[in-house]
Formats: sequence, structure tokens, C-alpha cells
Amino acid sequence: MCRGRSESPPLREVSGGRSAEVDILILCSTFISIRPPAWDRDRSAVKCDYCGVDEAFPFRCPYCNRYYCGDHRLPENHACVGYALALPPRQYTTTSESHTTYAMGWTTASVSKREFISFLVGAALVWFVGASMLLGLLAFSSYALIINSALFVLAFLGHEYAHKLAAARNGLWAEFRLNSFGVVLTGLSVILPIKFVAPGAVVLGGYGDRRTLGLVGAWGPAVNLAISTALLPIILLLGAWVLLPSYYINSFIATFNLIPLAILDGKKVYDWSPAVWVSMFVYSLAHVALAYLFL
Repeated sequence: MCRGRSESPPLREVSGGRSAEVDILILCSTFISIRPPAWDRDRSAVKCDYCGVDEAFPFRCPYCNRYYCGDHRLPENHACVGYALALPPRQYTTTSESHTTYAMGWTTASVSKREFISFLVGAALVWFVGASMLLGLLAFSSYALIINSALFVLAFLGHEYAHKLAAARNGLWAEFRLNSFGVVLTGLSVILPIKFVAPGAVVLGGYGDRRTLGLVGAWGPAVNLAISTALLPIILLLGAWVLLPSYYINSFIATFNLIPLAILDGKKVYDWSPAVWVSMFVYSLAHVALAYLFL
């Protein structure tokens, strides 16, 4: 047997005159992330993936791996899906702002200038509301009107400052601040038959447990009950019936604030000690009942 020289079989031609080797290359390119360029018929140019224009020297985008013409080579010009990668890091500019530093501790019971003005405005509103209530009583003289209006202001200031003092003694920051809505309603109460006296409230800062918040809430009504208790023997023993409106107002303020609602002092007192709340609430109701009896 003679052994002749073996020759490799010729490559099979496919439709269009394309060899099998080209088919293999194109098939492999479909399994990688880089998209093959769109060659035209004469294989001398690449079509831009954005506008379809023939480009002899295409630009390949490093962010989306596609080919583009000179007009659309930049990421922002061809709606690149990786445009965010081409952007520089965002620069943030911070501006310094003034701030107020408050000292913590029981010594913060002192009144600042801002707080003094708030107390002054609130006291003036309470004075006019009290005077408008007493003007309806024909038996009241101007002297009695001044005395009772002053006691109304004392009831308001004593109640709010008691909250502030109790908070300061328990290590909390406290400040009386006016409330715009409350100021408007209190001002309207001067001319309206329904009276609403709440121009502001004491704002607390710091951490307080139930006992601390309960004590702070109890001090306000306790001051009003103390004033009512002091006025009662003066009215009964000395016959100073002209002070009866002040006795009623202090008793009513204490009773109203001891209602166990979330926005009132009674809720804080009740959460701390239901026994203390019951004793204070019953005592205030007794004073209100006596005031109605005398009136």
C-alpha cells in the first residue's frame, strides 16, 4: 500500500460567500458583553449605534462598549447607559450657621431676655382677658377689677414659672415661649364671650423619665391650688368677697390642667402616679364646687 499525503478538506461555503470561520467568530461575539460593530456591505466602515451614520474610524465608548461616530462619541451625546460613571463626584458646599448653646442644670431657672419678653406679652394678654371678664359684673369697682386682674396674671405667671423651676431643678432645660395660634386665640378672647387663655407654654429640653415629667407637670396646677387655698380663708373670714373671681379662676385653671389628656399636665401626672393625680384632681374639684356655691 502506498500512503499518499493527506490534505485537509476545504471549508464549506455558506450563503452569501461567508466562510464557516467567520460564522464561528460572530457566534463567539454573541457570548461576550462587547457588541460587535455593525459592518456595512463593503466592510470598510462601521455604523454609529446611535444615528446609524457610516464611520470609517468609530469611537468605542468605555462605559457601554458600543461604537459611535464623532458627533456622538461622548457619553452625554448618545444617551449612554453608563453615563453616571462618567460624571465627576458631586461636590457639596456646607455653610456655617449660627446656633444657640444652652447650659443644662437646675441653675437654668433664670429668665433670659427673650423669655422675659414672652412672659410680658403673655401677662398683658391675660390681664386684658381677665378685665374683659370682670367688666360684665356691674357690682365690681375699678379697684376690684385691678386687684382681680392682677391675681389673674399671678395665676398665669405662677403656673408657667412653676413648670420652668421644676424642670430646672430636675436637670432639664426649660423656657417659656409664645405660641402664635395661642396668642391669636387669647387676643380674640378679649372681645369674645368664650375665654381662651393659653398664649404660650414651657418648652422642655433634655431627657426626663415619667417621675421627672410628672413632677414638672404637677407643679403648675399645685401653684394654682396653693393660691386658691390661700384666698379661701381671706374670703370666708375677712369677708373679702371681691376676691371670689380670683379664687374661682385659680381653682378652674388647676382642674382644667389636671384633665388626663396628652396635651395637658394631668396626663403626665397620671402616668407618673395615679394616686397623686386623684388627690390633686379631687382637691381641685372641691375648690371649683365651693366657688360655684359662693357665686
